[in-house]
Amino acid sequence: MMVTKADPEIKKKKAQVPFRLNVLFLFVFLLFSILVLRLGVLQIVNGEEKRLESEAVEEVIAKKEAPRGKLLDSNYREVVGNKPFFSLTYTKTVDTKTADTMRIAKWLADTLGVSEDQEDKITERDKKDYFIAKHDLNKLLKERLSKQEKKLTDKLQYKALVNKITEDEIKNLSEKDIKILAYKRAMETGYAYAAQRVKTNLTDREISIISENLANLPGIDIMADSERIYPYGDSAIFGSVKQIPKDKMDYFVSRQYDRSDLVGVSGLEEQYQEVLRGTKEKAVYLTNPKSGKTIGEPKTIPGQRGKDIVLTLDMELQFRLERILEEELLKAKPLPGNDLLSSAYIVMMNPKTGEVKGIAGKKYKNGKFVNDEYGALYNSYEIGSTIKGATVLSGLQKGLIYPGQVFVDKPFPIAGGSPKSSWKNMGPINDLDALRMSSNVYMFNIMDRMIGPEHWTETYDEARYMYNQFGLGVKTGIDFPNEATGYQGTPIAGQSGTLYDMGIGQFDTYTTMQMVQYVSTIANGGYRIKPHLVKEIREPSSSNEHEGKLLTRIEPEILNKIEVEDKYIDRVKKGFWQVMHATGGTAKGYFDGDEKYHNPSGKTGTAQRIIKNPRTGLLVEKHNLTLVGYAPSDEPEIAFAVVVPEGTPIGAYQKVNKYIGQRALAAYWELREKYGASAQTIVEDNDKSKEDTENSAH
Repeated sequence: MMVTKADPEIKKKKAQVPFRLNVLFLFVFLLFSILVLRLGVLQIVNGEEKRLESEAVEEVIAKKEAPRGKLLDSNYREVVGNKPFFSLTYTKTVDTKTADTMRIAKWLADTLGVSEDQEDKITERDKKDYFIAKHDLNKLLKERLSKQEKKLTDKLQYKALVNKITEDEIKNLSEKDIKILAYKRAMETGYAYAAQRVKTNLTDREISIISENLANLPGIDIMADSERIYPYGDSAIFGSVKQIPKDKMDYFVSRQYDRSDLVGVSGLEEQYQEVLRGTKEKAVYLTNPKSGKTIGEPKTIPGQRGKDIVLTLDMELQFRLERILEEELLKAKPLPGNDLLSSAYIVMMNPKTGEVKGIAGKKYKNGKFVNDEYGALYNSYEIGSTIKGATVLSGLQKGLIYPGQVFVDKPFPIAGGSPKSSWKNMGPINDLDALRMSSNVYMFNIMDRMIGPEHWTETYDEARYMYNQFGLGVKTGIDFPNEATGYQGTPIAGQSGTLYDMGIGQFDTYTTMQMVQYVSTIANGGYRIKPHLVKEIREPSSSNEHEGKLLTRIEPEILNKIEVEDKYIDRVKKGFWQVMHATGGTAKGYFDGDEKYHNPSGKTGTAQRIIKNPRTGLLVEKHNLTLVGYAPSDEPEIAFAVVVPEGTPIGAYQKVNKYIGQRALAAYWELREKYGASAQTIVEDNDKSKEDTENSAH
């Protein structure tokens, strides 16, 4: 047989094949071994847990509160913020047993102690529930329920048992029992998978002890928490934050709130709840729908603080307004006739944008002043002659009078009643004179010409409609909850005198906020602008920036244009200027300094009221003293309204409203010079990098 030269190479190749196969088989063997080992671990070690996990079809989410957004004033100073602290929380699941809760409550009571505040929250029902939990429930049911009661449902059986726990039995609970109960009730207050605050403001020592024992305290956690703080002092305008009120529970629950959530319940906290509300931290649990047990550790989704809102209010101006009200009230109270004088209100607003720059109210009670900013929004008063600008404008537009028309100011006869007159007989006067010297009779002539054959219904409605256009008697639209609209007087059948009273502001009632919207409508040429307290909404600020990214800027909103020609508005504005600067003007001498007050215009008012003196029970005459105005007269930048209820009827002492307006206007211009036209420009100069963001928001 012949052997070729290629034979050795063939033999070499054949010898390599079995080796490669062996390596391949070994690799496959190792892979299968790893797979078998893994399957063994899954089935033997984790089999039960994975089986439950595979059956789980539900995700249950436990949530923790996130800090609310901040409130900043118009100069970006924090006026409502958050004080951080740590709270002890307890999250129970559907498979949490009463014995587990009791064990943890005992540990907490022994380790942390109990404050008086915690004990004060314990109710009689809590003590009865604790007594039952401490003893054997089934034994108590068996011993104390009648045969008939034992046939009831479990819920009704328990209710019957609670009623059988005696007062002596709960009185015999020890001091230690009470401490344990304080924690137990807090832990059981909420719902499954909702983190309940058990103890707040933990000390460093308490945090350390709890942290070391968390492994033995299922459901217990330490949560970063916060409470509202007020660096510049509290204000009713800011509002308050509390747990959801019972009467609003359905509303919030339907919007995915938890029953234990804290929400804004008044003021801007309530108005902007959805903006200020933070995004909660979420812990997602897998649960078995059959057993209700949780599977494995939860997955945590971080939360975020709520958005910040920037107010239109300047806190420096706000403080000055409050101080002015207090000082002027204290000066006026000792004067003759001011024995019932106890409160005053002022609102200042940009008449072109609706930005409320300051809103203050003060009430003197029990020898000290209390803030009453709500009074500027909710309390309504007869405002007197300040309404006469709207009366004259309506008369001009309806053709009831013409510019310069003269009436003789003398006692005006009233059908079915006594004649009505002005504060003095002024003789022949025109429309400008009537505004300057505040003639009642001139207004009576306008209202008299308005009366139609059905004046008891149609004329009152017609008069109110014209006042409504200025914002009087209707909601101003301010971004604040539950704004008041005032009250409509009731005409006396067969008499027309109350219609004349309406024309001089002594029939229907209006709020201070309505008054500032009214005078702003005249100041800006006839546009009723919606007032607002918030000018911007921003992302939560971080530590390295002055304020967060701008999200929304509140733009001016025109509610309506009054149905009056511009020439007539100019005519009334001329009359308002004469009130403060011309001889005989009712505010002449108070606002003459142009550098200090910037050439304002306005109108004073005095509304006569007969009220019962709360001290004597006798009827006495008092006056509501009012003032509205704006400045500068040619290009108005600020408008204001002042109301001082129940002042003196003695003419020589009717000055407190003017002093308040005078000082408030001076304070505004002083701060205006300090900060410039817009505080925003100051901030932008310090941070040019935000310019693109600001422009895009426009």
